Amino acid sequence: MNKILPLLTASLLGGLCLSASAQSDKTTTTDPHLSTSRAIDIYRSVLGNVSTLYVDTFDMEKVTAQGLNMTLSQLDPYTNFFPETDRADFAFMTTGEYGGIGAYILQVDSVVYVREPMPGSPAAKAGLRPGDAFLEIDGKSVVPGTSSLISNKLKGPIDTDVQVCILPVGQTDPVEKTLTRANVVVDQVVYSAIYGDRIGYIRLSSFTDKSAADVRRAYERLSSSGKLKGLVLDLRGNTGGVLDGAIDIVGMFVPKGTKVMETKGRLPQSGQEYRTSADPISLDLPLTVLINGSSASASEIVAGSLQDLDRAVLIGSKSFGKGLVQSTRPTPYNGILKVTVARYYIPSGRCIQQLDYSHRNPDGSVAAVPDSLTKTFHTAAGRIVRDGGGIRPDIKVEDEVLTEPILSLSRKGTLFRYATRLAAERPAPKSSREISVSADDYEALVDTLEADHFTYGEMSAKALEQLRELADFEGYAEGSKTEFDALKAKLTPSLRRDIAPHKELVLDLLRGEMAMYYFGSQGYYAVMMETDPSLREAVKLLEEPQRYRELLTPKGKSDGKE
Repeated sequence: MNKILPLLTASLLGGLCLSASAQSDKTTTTDPHLSTSRAIDIYRSVLGNVSTLYVDTFDMEKVTAQGLNMTLSQLDPYTNFFPETDRADFAFMTTGEYGGIGAYILQVDSVVYVREPMPGSPAAKAGLRPGDAFLEIDGKSVVPGTSSLISNKLKGPIDTDVQVCILPVGQTDPVEKTLTRANVVVDQVVYSAIYGDRIGYIRLSSFTDKSAADVRRAYERLSSSGKLKGLVLDLRGNTGGVLDGAIDIVGMFVPKGTKVMETKGRLPQSGQEYRTSADPISLDLPLTVLINGSSASASEIVAGSLQDLDRAVLIGSKSFGKGLVQSTRPTPYNGILKVTVARYYIPSGRCIQQLDYSHRNPDGSVAAVPDSLTKTFHTAAGRIVRDGGGIRPDIKVEDEVLTEPILSLSRKGTLFRYATRLAAERPAPKSSREISVSADDYEALVDTLEADHFTYGEMSAKALEQLRELADFEGYAEGSKTEFDALKAKLTPSLRRDIAPHKELVLDLLRGEMAMYYFGSQGYYAVMMETDPSLREAVKLLEEPQRYRELLTPKGKSDGKE
């Protein structure tokens, strides 16, 4: 019954339950202030009655937060309420800082493991390694457990102690350790390196108030050993974050005072121009930006504005398409409201928002802007770009589509556990290049998976069974039995058969996980970037200055350079 309360709350907030008592005011009004007042009165009345009359006790704060967020979800996915208990998580999203032990964790089934201890963190100093399993925290069992449970227990005030009992990877005896929490600052640049002929590469994971400083620091490290001939900024999988970080990163490559974007909303004060305010690090360094369908929000501001200003060549696949801006407001009792206040428009004048939340379909779904309805705009040099539907790259390189068996191996943590056991058993290499995984390791993995009855592909089997039941109901089952049986045989998972076409990818993933064990994120990305097609295309382009210039020149025009 408790699960019904948020639905009830949301329905009332949405104005759906208006069959009030005879004393209620039935007069309708278009005045937004009166409508808001009515909604507040209804909300207060319903919660007051429920808190007094409901048959069981319940967590009123939890119900309130869930009800508010269910109501706000009718607007868009980005307008949210954060109660006081979630303030720390919200602060981490904007600052990248928290009090804790400094370790990424991973849940596999009901056990939580160390994924990666951050360099210099309390976790690293205490000797925690990838694959170590959490058994107890402060003397209480955490098995079964979840990532959120372990994370909340490991976080806490700086300079306080937390006791953990872990089972080290590859061992049978638990080990107890006492760690002192510290202020952990997460570097948003998860990997940087030099490729080809002095081509720098920087991968940025998200946008906080420190992201620009992280990028600048990574650039300085890369250029310290010699002048760079080009730079690849990788924003794939970067879902965004703090707006100012995006403006500052664009400002590293364009003249000071350049207009990056403007916002427009319902209220006059929501309209604002955003210009770069710092001196650039380079105005002529050839630049490429990698994007994909998970590049959103601040990532799209960086990629889209650099494209509109003809300052970078974009490579990859179309970005997510989030052209909305949120602002925060305090609420009573230390809560935070994050609310969409405007749309943003990058230098060409286009807005790249893909979904129109203000015009929903009858079933409540939101339709994407079709390509046929998008409009054309022009970059500073006159190249054609389009609005709606995200940022389209200048060079299209599609991401590899992973099949269900491979996704399941990664999602369920199976490759992680197998690779960390391999790594723990072997001597540590001097670099990620020395890590090797043999055909015998691959066969041993498959044997282990089969022995453990590794499951995947249940969706196809369930859909086929539903179709069979429907055919039986409509009288077609008997005549199609042969076809159903044949299709069932084809859709029945066979692990050895299904992952065989992806053997090389599995070997690469295992090498990457082993590199994570030995060298952290730097090692993992060093391995995974070896065969990355988008990076390969970017490096190749930056080593061909003429082709690079041609891509930034409108068709039919010459840049006047040879």
